[in-house]
Amino acid sequence: MTMTHSDVSVATSERAGAMAPGRWAAARHAGRLAGQTGALAAMIRAGRPFDEVAQQVLAARGSLDALLLRLLTIELDGCVPVDQRGEVAGLVNVALGRRGVTRPAPADSIRAAPVSATRRTASTAPPARS
Repeated sequence: MTMTHSDVSVATSERAGAMAPGRWAAARHAGRLAGQTGALAAMIRAGRPFDEVAQQVLAARGSLDALLLRLLTIELDGCVPVDQRGEVAGLVNVALGRRGVTRPAPADSIRAAPVSATRRTASTAPPARS
């Protein structure tokens, strides 16, 4: 059986209706990641300069981190009482090695600090201890 574009659209929308919105967004996010990693492979095969490939690897890693946090949020939102979500978000940030949360977590959801807001660069990292 061959499916047409409209058949795929109907099948996709039927699956979306059966899936919670957060999970649907996570699945879309994972699909974008698949495209990113495919593009990385093409860059490597094409012999692109190291700095360009490295930049894309870091971007993909950041997107993977964001997907993990999205999935963690979906999981925890279903089992943590609303009044304890801020505290749990803080504990998640500590567990992930993230220090400063740049914005407070919404009362109805657990959110860890965004990757880009907490990642240290060489110029902002504390001096090495000897």
